[in-house]
Amino acid sequence: MKNEEKLNNIYNKYRENKNSHVYLVETNDIELALNDIKNLIIKINQGSTDNDIEKLIQSDSLPTLSVIRPETAEIKTDVIEELITKLQAIPVITKENYFVICEAERLNQKSGNSMLKIIEEPECDILGFFICNNVNNVMQTIQSRSQYISLVYDVDHDYDEDIKNDALKFINSLNNNLNIIDNKYFADTYKNILDFNNFVDCVIDKIKNYISTLNNFDIIKKEYEILKLIIDMKSNINRNCNVNLLLDKLIIEVGRL
Repeated sequence: MKNEEKLNNIYNKYRENKNSHVYLVETNDIELALNDIKNLIIKINQGSTDNDIEKLIQSDSLPTLSVIRPETAEIKTDVIEELITKLQAIPVITKENYFVICEAERLNQKSGNSMLKIIEEPECDILGFFICNNVNNVMQTIQSRSQYISLVYDVDHDYDEDIKNDALKFINSLNNNLNIIDNKYFADTYKNILDFNNFVDCVIDKIKNYISTLNNFDIIKKEYEILKLIIDMKSNINRNCNVNLLLDKLIIEVGRL
C-alpha cells in the first residue's frame, strides 16, 4: 500500500470515528513523514472557520498542534510534561488536540512513561503520532498502545561515490579512533564550502541510517550526541569559515563524550 493510501485510510477511519487516536509511524525520512502528517491534519480540518489553519499548521503555530523535535540525545520529561499540559487543554480552532513526536526512539523510560496516561486516558479528544526510524528502538509500552503504520520514501541524495567513501571513513574514525582522522585531507579535499557542506550532509545521513539499525541504547545515545555536534558544526558553515578549524573543534568535542 502506498503512503497516500495509508494516510487516506487514517482519514477515512477518522471520518467514520473508527480510527486509533495514536499512531506509531516508522519511516526512512522523518521530515517527509512529518510533512505528510501535517497535510493529513490540514485535510481533517477542511471546512474550518479559520481560513489560516493551513498556514498555522505548516509553521508550527497552531495552538492545538504540538510538534516535538529532540534537541538533546534524549527527549526529557520536562518537555513531555509541557506537552501533556497542552493536550489537556480544551481545543480551540480544531476539533481535537494533535501531537507529533519526531524520533520517538529518543524518549527515555521516564518521559515515555509520562506519555502513557495521556495515551490511555486522554481528557480531551487527541490524535497523536510517534515518528521513528526503527520501531524496535521505541519503548514496548508505546508500541503496544499505538497503531503501527510505515511510510517509506524514495530518498536519493545522489552523493558522489568519493564523498560517500570519505564520509564512512570519517564516521569510523569518529567512533573508533580519533587519532587517525586526517583533518588536512578533509580540509583540502573539501575546501570549497559547497563541497564541504555536501560532505557534512552525507555524514549526517549515514549516521542517521546507522542509528536506525542499532538496538543498544548506550550506543544510540552516543551516536545522537555525535550527530548533534556535527549538526551544530554544519550550522557554522559559511562562506568565510575555516574548514580545518571546524573539524579540529568537532574532534575535540567528540573526544570529550
